[in-house]
Amino acid sequence: MPVLFISSTGDHAGQSLTAWAIGRRLSEKGVRIGFLKPFGTKLIRVHNRWIDSDAVLFKEAFKLRETLDAICPFMTSEAIGVHRGPLDLMKSVQSLAQERLMEIDLLIVLGAKHIFFDDVPYPLPDITMINELNADLILTHRFKKVSTSLYSILSVISLLKKKVKGVIINRVPGDQFEDTQGKIVPALIQNGISNAVLLHEDPVLSLWSLREILDVLHGKLIWGEEFLDRPVDGMTVGTSDLHGDLLLFKRVYNKVILLGPSRMPLESRDQTGSRAIAGILLTGDREPAEKVLEIAKKAKIPLILIKDDNFSVKEHLDLNTPTLVPSDQDKLLHFTNMMDQDDSLNRLIQTLSIS
Repeated sequence: MPVLFISSTGDHAGQSLTAWAIGRRLSEKGVRIGFLKPFGTKLIRVHNRWIDSDAVLFKEAFKLRETLDAICPFMTSEAIGVHRGPLDLMKSVQSLAQERLMEIDLLIVLGAKHIFFDDVPYPLPDITMINELNADLILTHRFKKVSTSLYSILSVISLLKKKVKGVIINRVPGDQFEDTQGKIVPALIQNGISNAVLLHEDPVLSLWSLREILDVLHGKLIWGEEFLDRPVDGMTVGTSDLHGDLLLFKRVYNKVILLGPSRMPLESRDQTGSRAIAGILLTGDREPAEKVLEIAKKAKIPLILIKDDNFSVKEHLDLNTPTLVPSDQDKLLHFTNMMDQDDSLNRLIQTLSIS
C-alpha cells in the first residue's frame, strides 16, 4: 500500500516538520494526502481535553476530514488498554490505513519519538509498523557526532534495508558541517542510501512563541494576550536590553526577559545594543506592582506570571522544544527552502513508491 512512514532516531529530530514539508510539496503536485499518527507522543490541552499536537497540526495543514481521535487513535494508555496486545493493535492500525487509502493517494504515518525504543505505554514499535504496512521510510536524525550518528543510522538500515528511502540529518553545527558531509554521505551511499540530506543548525527552526512558553511553564497571563504569537529567540536575566520606561524593570528582581529574533547583526544595532523584547516572565509567583503593569501595557510587553524561579524556568525550556502549530508557516517555508537549495526535497519524493 502507498504508505510513507517518518520515524526518528531520537527526540527533536524534525519528524513533524519533515512530514509537513513532504506532504505540502506532494499536495502542490496534486497528490491526495492522508495522515495517521497511531500513538500520541506530545499532548496539548485543547478545549479541556488532551490531544496530540501533531493531530491538531495536520488536521488543519492537510485539511483532513477525520476527527482528531481518528487521526491519532491511541492518544492515551486508556485508549490502548481496550486492545489485548501488540497483534491486536497492529490489526487496528492496518485497518485504519486501508480505510484511509480508499480515498487518498498517499498515507503519511508519523512514528514515535525513537525508532529503537519500545515505550512501555505504546507496545507497538515503529519497526513493526513499517514492516507490516510495507511502508517506505524516511528517517530523521538529530546530529550528535559523526560516529554516533553513523551507528544509529546504519543500525536502522540493517534492520529495514530497502525500505529506507532517505535520511535527513538535522542540526549539524556549521563548523562540523563539511567534515560530517565528507564522512557520513559516502558511508550511507555504500549502504545503499543515495538520498542523505544534511541540514545546518538553524535557530529559526527552534524559535518559541510566547503562547508556547506560557503553556509549557503553566504560567498565568497577566497582560498581553493579543501578542502571544510573538516569536522568542532567547532569554536573559540581565537588564542591558531595557530602555526608556522599561528601565523600571531593573527594580524587579524576579524576572526573565524574553528576546525577539535579531533582525540585524550586532554591529548594525543602535548604541545601546538593545534587542527587541518579546515579553517578560515574572518568576517566583510575585504579582507586579501597578506601576510595572502600567509600563508594560504602554510598551506593549506581555507579562506572564510563573511559580518557578529563574533557574527552573531556563532548565525547563532547555529540556523542551516548541510545538509546531498551523501558524508556523514561516518555519515550514524556511525548512523547505533549506532543502530546496540542492533540490533534496524533490529528490526524496522521487524515491517514494507514490512516484
